[in-house]
Amino acid sequence: MSEENVELVRRGIDAVNRGDLDEWLATFSSEAEFHTTGQFADERVYRGHAGVERLWAQLREDMEELSLSASDIRAVGDRMFVAGTMRGRGKRSKAGFEQAFCYALTFQDGLIVRLEVYLDPEQALEAAGLTE
Repeated sequence: MSEENVELVRRGIDAVNRGDLDEWLATFSSEAEFHTTGQFADERVYRGHAGVERLWAQLREDMEELSLSASDIRAVGDRMFVAGTMRGRGKRSKAGFEQAFCYALTFQDGLIVRLEVYLDPEQALEAAGLTE
């Protein structure tokens, strides 16, 4: 199951980079919870497809040229750790940014049911149950 989950996450990252909301949304369970750091989002937790779609709209409203890249993916069973970089440009300021991120993900029935964003890799690894 881990390999299918890795492929799902890669598909989701690709969807974000292409600006394909429907494809990105298809990687999440209808009961998903997306927990943010609050740094780039209005809410801390977005629930269900409606919440994830609202997060997408908020990010796209404030940023352009938004892209994600993953540099480290580790998966065991239904849990995963992803480290990478988010890049973009503020729509109003036109200032570019680059922000490292880490995700701790939980999968159920082949979809993301919980995604937690961390700035500290150790916290994300622990949340994903992948500490050594």
